Amino acid sequence: MRPEILHNSKLRLTVLPGLGASVGGLELYREGFWLPLLRPTSLAAVAAGASPDTSSYILAPYSNRIREGRFSFRGRSYQLLPNWPDGEQTIHGEVHGRPWTVVERSEGLLVCHFNANNPQALNFPFRYTVRAVYWLGDSSLRMSLELTNTGEEAMPAGFGFHPYFVRRLGASLDPLLSFRAARVYLTNGSRIPDEPPVPLPPGFDFSTPRPLGDAAFDHVFNGWDGSLSLEWPGIDVRLQLEADPVFSHLVVFTAPDGTLALEPVSHATDGFNLMDRGWPDTGVRVLEPGESLAGEVRIKVRAEGW
Repeated sequence: MRPEILHNSKLRLTVLPGLGASVGGLELYREGFWLPLLRPTSLAAVAAGASPDTSSYILAPYSNRIREGRFSFRGRSYQLLPNWPDGEQTIHGEVHGRPWTVVERSEGLLVCHFNANNPQALNFPFRYTVRAVYWLGDSSLRMSLELTNTGEEAMPAGFGFHPYFVRRLGASLDPLLSFRAARVYLTNGSRIPDEPPVPLPPGFDFSTPRPLGDAAFDHVFNGWDGSLSLEWPGIDVRLQLEADPVFSHLVVFTAPDGTLALEPVSHATDGFNLMDRGWPDTGVRVLEPGESLAGEVRIKVRAEGW
């Protein structure tokens, strides 16, 4: 399926319906050039169906890792297969590498749909659908998700977006990152929490804008207020991200390729198991048959001269 491109005089968005309705690029028009705000997606990644290598991809019906691919829900245990290129991890849901259907396309608007009507083939024991909507405005992008339980029994549920932001925009310096959160999950290198989130230790507070420098992050922040900003010094470009309250968690990941993943997600890593263990405030939702989980993320770009 061919890419879908939404554009105006300031922004250009490429979406890949055939590859999980992932974003293939988000670019800013500046002084005669299109500058990538999200890391560019290579032709090789598209040809290989490598959704983890896109600019941003959709996480559903859960986000982040499930420990050993196994979880318990309402007294039953479920075993999922590894679904990551390394052949070992079960992570980031089951929709980002699969083809979606375009159900509506107009100027500045794209609506895509995914129907998981075969649980055995889709590596998740419940039936569901996901609807993704992209709106491109004059200087903004809105992205929404709606996850619906289409089965006959309750299911644990969650979702999110996984965008990778560039850290060098043209001739800029490392961007200044700012957001507010109450707590963070510390994982001792396992990437899966073994204890509830703790108040922010030194080095984890981004309430005052600051660069990341050489610091390495792969952490889930709890109690996020749904807002963050990135500002690229030296080029006078600022990005503001606002997310609906359903996105109560934020993942900050300094990726090996030099980009910065800032992921609005609805629940903690291994959230299904944490909820089953009785942990509070995991963010996991339980959807009864016919119920939906929905939310929107808005990205506003400001640049000198606009």
